[in-house]
Amino acid sequence: MLTEVLRDTVLENEWHPVYIAKDLKEQPVSVTVMGERVAVFRAASGSVHALRDLCVHRGAMLSKGRVEGETLVCPYHGWKYDGSGACVCIPAQAKTDRIPVRAKATKYHCMEKYGLVWVCIGEPTSELPFLDEFENNEFRPLACGPYTVHAAGTRVIENFTDFAHLMFVHGGLLGHPDYAELPDFKVFKEKDRVYTSDVPIFQPVAHSGSDAEEGTTYVYVKEVFRPLAARLSKRDASTEQTLWILLTVLPVAEKECTVYMAVSRNYGFDVPDEQFIAFQDTVFEQDAWIIETQKPELLPLDLQLELNHKADTLSVAYRRWLIELGVTFGTT
Repeated sequence: MLTEVLRDTVLENEWHPVYIAKDLKEQPVSVTVMGERVAVFRAASGSVHALRDLCVHRGAMLSKGRVEGETLVCPYHGWKYDGSGACVCIPAQAKTDRIPVRAKATKYHCMEKYGLVWVCIGEPTSELPFLDEFENNEFRPLACGPYTVHAAGTRVIENFTDFAHLMFVHGGLLGHPDYAELPDFKVFKEKDRVYTSDVPIFQPVAHSGSDAEEGTTYVYVKEVFRPLAARLSKRDASTEQTLWILLTVLPVAEKECTVYMAVSRNYGFDVPDEQFIAFQDTVFEQDAWIIETQKPELLPLDLQLELNHKADTLSVAYRRWLIELGVTFGTT
């Protein structure tokens, strides 16, 4: 029987990012997915697993225990659960005694992809797509985050789809108010994604005594491919140097989420990875600040509740897609 927190049948059956894969080591961790507490652990073999963070014996948190071989050991009475959720050892009983059939933890689907650990608390309706730039080591994929945001995950994704804020929220880093006019661009809709045509944006150099006409034109393409997952490419129009960013959201509660990113590039391999990560940290800190000020906190799916502009074409397409999918968690 589903608990009250699992009230969105769409997002329940989606993959959600819960941890940076390289950081999941010998200790189990507790994460919250749509209000459900989940224990995530890496077995000695290297495989990742997710169980409901609750021992069926006396309700202790399994994530407070330890990993022993291929099992997760409850900290209260030492019950051991394997990756399938089955209890394989109860220390207080004789080894010849049968373990009760009910002695098992709820198992959730769990996998690694794009440098992240993903969990689905229902039954996955689809697999995550193959994205070469985040799975091919030639592009130096890097995991960034996690970032806690006190806002709906849908608001975070919509912010990621937006072009017009680059010159103001990220002025000096990704644009400048003097170059805020956007070119016309198209939005395309397919069954499992919405995405833009090429969108060229001029980014001037720093304005401290420099010529405002100096700078670089970057060509953006943005795409939302799952209700809470989106990506972009940012290409230097003159050199073809490209940065790719994947942004995906773990919905903790309707008005709280955790954001993870993966970043890849085809240039600057002599630049320390930490520099690219630090830049994304700075940019997202600016995003989080403005997202947390938005009202209503939940994303309005009624397009009459907010004033939409032609610059919001991708945002509007995203909202319509959420309606089509039937997403209710994090929306109003």
